[in-house]
Amino acid sequence: MTNAGNIQKEMNRIQNSEEIANIFGKLVSGRMGYKAVIDVTKPAPKCEKCGKILEGTEKFCPDCGQPTSFVKK
Repeated sequence: MTNAGNIQKEMNRIQNSEEIANIFGKLVSGRMGYKAVIDVTKPAPKCEKCGKILEGTEKFCPDCGQPTSFVKK
């Protein structure tokens, strides 16, 4: 195995270590064993002018007509 492969294997072992998870939990929450949860949901797109919740594919807001910023140019 290459040196880079060994380094990656060691990093994976360290990151998946229960000891490291406990230390991180202690730092984040103040208690051992805390498991951090990372929220990966995207916030709903809203019109910048009127605040209407959009699907994310519109060129213009259907309520106020404001151009949206998520149209590919």
